[in-house]
Amino acid sequence: MGNANYPKGVKTTIYNNIVKDPTKEQIDMFVEGLLLLSDGDSHLGTQVIKRDELSVD
Repeated sequence: MGNANYPKGVKTTIYNNIVKDPTKEQIDMFVEGLLLLSDGDSHLGTQVIKRDELSVD
């Protein structure tokens, strides 16, 4: 998110435990909600990182 109020003009936030395989539409809706709750932020980009836990038997 971008906003002149942030020290570097950019704020990165990590969200855990969201939908397992989000669609573009779901991500867009999530971003819309974040923007509604923000103080004039702009959306600079989204990165989805998926991590799978593997166990050793």
